[in-house]
Amino acid sequence: MRRIPFDLGWMRTLGSRWDRRPAVPVDLPDDYIVNLTRKQDNPGGGMVGFFPSENAEYTHAIDLPRDYRGILLLYLDGAYEKAEVYVDYNLVHYHPYGYTGDFCDLSRWITGESHKIRITTSCQHPASRWYTGGGLYRGAALYEAGNVYIHPWDVFVTSRPDGSGAMIDVMAHITNRGPDAQGQVAARITEQEGGPALSEEKQTCVLSSDQTELQFHLTLKEAKLWDTEAPHLYRLTVSVQTKDCEDSHSVLFGVRQIDIDAKKGFRLNGKPMKLRGGCIHHDNGFLGSAAFPRSEERKIALLKQAGFNAIRTAHNPPSTALLDACDRLGMLVLDESFDCWRVGKTPMDYHREFEKWWDYDTAAMVKRDRNHPCVFCYSIGNEIMEFDGASDGVLWGGRQAELVRSLDPSRPVTSGINMACGRPENHFEGMDYQQLAYDMAHTTGVYNGEDRWGKATEGNIKNLDIAGYNYMYNRYATDREKYPGRVIMGTETMPFYVYENTKAVMENPHVIGDFVWVAMDYLGEAGMGGVVWAKDPPKRMPFEGWPWISSYQGDLDMTGWRRPINYYRNVVWGLDRGIHLFTRHPRHAHEEFYGSGWHWEYVLPTWTYPDAWLGKDTAVVAYADCDEVLFVLNGKTVANVKPVHCMARAIIPYEKGTIKAVAVKNGAEIASDTLETAGAPQEIRLFADRAHLCPDGMDIAYIRAEVVDSEGRICYDADHEITVSVCGQGRLLGIGSGNPKTEEDFGTGKRKAFEGSVTAAVRAADKEGDITVTFVANHLVTAQITLACGNE
Repeated sequence: MRRIPFDLGWMRTLGSRWDRRPAVPVDLPDDYIVNLTRKQDNPGGGMVGFFPSENAEYTHAIDLPRDYRGILLLYLDGAYEKAEVYVDYNLVHYHPYGYTGDFCDLSRWITGESHKIRITTSCQHPASRWYTGGGLYRGAALYEAGNVYIHPWDVFVTSRPDGSGAMIDVMAHITNRGPDAQGQVAARITEQEGGPALSEEKQTCVLSSDQTELQFHLTLKEAKLWDTEAPHLYRLTVSVQTKDCEDSHSVLFGVRQIDIDAKKGFRLNGKPMKLRGGCIHHDNGFLGSAAFPRSEERKIALLKQAGFNAIRTAHNPPSTALLDACDRLGMLVLDESFDCWRVGKTPMDYHREFEKWWDYDTAAMVKRDRNHPCVFCYSIGNEIMEFDGASDGVLWGGRQAELVRSLDPSRPVTSGINMACGRPENHFEGMDYQQLAYDMAHTTGVYNGEDRWGKATEGNIKNLDIAGYNYMYNRYATDREKYPGRVIMGTETMPFYVYENTKAVMENPHVIGDFVWVAMDYLGEAGMGGVVWAKDPPKRMPFEGWPWISSYQGDLDMTGWRRPINYYRNVVWGLDRGIHLFTRHPRHAHEEFYGSGWHWEYVLPTWTYPDAWLGKDTAVVAYADCDEVLFVLNGKTVANVKPVHCMARAIIPYEKGTIKAVAVKNGAEIASDTLETAGAPQEIRLFADRAHLCPDGMDIAYIRAEVVDSEGRICYDADHEITVSVCGQGRLLGIGSGNPKTEEDFGTGKRKAFEGSVTAAVRAADKEGDITVTFVANHLVTAQITLACGNE
């Protein structure tokens, strides 16, 4: 089918049907929630970051030839949620789930004249346990064809490496809405951007008003494999030609083989590996849930640079753009369908729709995603309330796993299982942070000698190929003996226990990897990663209060900047042989700190504190895999510490100048890290992640602005309000910081620096020309950067 981009030129109104506000022009993807005013009393509260509920209507005109009689499908990759699609005033389609791609057949309602497409969506809280966003927040397209065509989800390709070559199996369905027709069907494989072709042709009878299934078996003699280090892609094109119609559809795929068992663990193309995974929600920080292809690509690139080789799409299918980026960059994906089944977690979540729509949405996930080489496994749910067998949970788990395998038998099925299954009722109710963190990380589900967790989950785990353990690394070793042959992965683990989790994964071959909660900070579940100091009153779960906006649990903050936990994680993973030095503010030098287990100690890479703290004790910490760490203050060694679990700590009186941490192993210095006292803030320093943007109306440049002193050192205590303006062939999409606790709204064009920086996103126009971006703040030298919007 011919794909027609349908992202640009929409009009959007907010409000109910009887109370619409003025229409404004928008381009997709569009999240209409993120720039609205946050309020302390908004429904959903901290779960959704205190963002409001709202409805919206999108309209777009289409013009077709007067005699048009073809097939026309509308594709929405994600519409949150309860999307109603109208052609003029005719309701033609309804889809309640906000996270699965969806095709809508417009053909019956198109008469070959000018029509108006209207789509309504509704974001009403509390319908989720995290920030959802709202609207047409992913891409849209029209697909046009004659009576004989290949639906975009009706081509399925699998590969089997064989020596230096590979066997390629293709299954395709040809749809015919006309009379019986003799046709010629072909399958062709090329390099991603063209190149030598491998093809097979078949003569077949295409049935009327039905689908014809065809299979092709092709051999690549010299196959380049897809893996996380060299993600090579091929293009498969299936075409059909009859007397009156011709159509084709292309998909990118990778040649790769994944093997998983309890003895040898996870192997990619025969090579053993452990999954260094991270869970992610679907939002893009200060851009909300808008799934710009460039934003999704940037997110995956940053996570790869941060050491991750796998992600889990918690707790819903991701955008197509994200999977495309994972294919290109070599990131494995655990593709997840639902956060609940028949029993809900919030009053208005998917449990209301599950029984009617689960098979439709499960099929949508699998059919859309099964050609992506990055997808290695499907998850049918996260911490499902009835996973212990209540409410016919085993029956529903079996139905879902069976459907997934019927549509894609090439990938395993899992589910993220919470430690709460089988626990005494209200075991965690009312606990403070410290006790909850300890119990969550150390529970085994065994009470009074009875393995309640194991017994409660056995039925549903039999439906799975891999058992997903959430926060239960203490069971890995014992379950290796208790359940021989069971393959396990840590589908969620706490960042505070990264050392213990990693050790448990590495020591148990039946555990294929670990997915930390979370890899990147996200909007909603506000304050779950916050730190509580000993002098503060006890805090209780589940959320901190206003004005927290994000979870603050990520290895990366909302702008994509690496937080201290990620440096430590890479040391523990064995990926980083260096050393990384951080400090606490002197006011907390001798204090204990607590958190939910999803927290990390609040430290910064700074040696700059007010003069009032001169001579006062300051806590320093260095992350390194070494025998000892030397702390050197202004040229003098002031502490010599043997690291514990790759972490060395010391108390050092604060004085201005330079502090250095030196890692020593086998008697030799192997690495060092230095912090210098910064002077007064002077100017703004800019870094753009790209100098050239494509003039397609979709490309984005991210610009990081740092407040620095006269020597270019970051002033981590700077909190200047920075305003951004854009001139030329681009516009400001948003500006944000890593601050998890702020009363600021997005969409204002300004943001206070947090830890000395803000980040802005600029969207290219669909015309060539320069883009000038200016950053202004009181008492700082104005900064400006020029980007080129045009074809290089």
